[in-house]
Amino acid sequence: MRKSCLITALAMLVPASALAGDFHMISRQQDGTFYSSHKIFEKNGENLYQVALCGRSYFARAATVAWMNYEAEEGRDVGLEYNRGSGWYRVCENPDQQVKLADIGVPGTNVEVMRASDEAMNRRQRFIFIRKTFADYNNSGQSTPSYHGR
Repeated sequence: MRKSCLITALAMLVPASALAGDFHMISRQQDGTFYSSHKIFEKNGENLYQVALCGRSYFARAATVAWMNYEAEEGRDVGLEYNRGSGWYRVCENPDQQVKLADIGVPGTNVEVMRASDEAMNRRQRFIFIRKTFADYNNSGQSTPSYHGR
């Protein structure tokens, strides 16, 4: 706990450009082994919501907030961790106690929001697959004879 407070304090003192790394919400088993993760962003973007964690603003998808709370409910250890290429450092403890879906104005339960996000991702992946499948076919624009045209 003391180490994570020190890292958080140091992160606030160093300019953001000097900390060119990634923040991830990481879920770990009770023995500390990695279970799953979601990326957290420092800049706003499409479909992101501002969240305050340990006194600092970040941006996350609604599904990330739902997932983080679900993981904690399932008994896994969830924390915000930072990696600049030299290992993971915990920078925020108990984020699930700091932000809920209602705080960012998203209705529904954690499971409903995660399921909706999964369905949207599957739909997007399906269209990417279809686009790739048809990308190899060229259309000359000329009519071709078919059984129905004869």
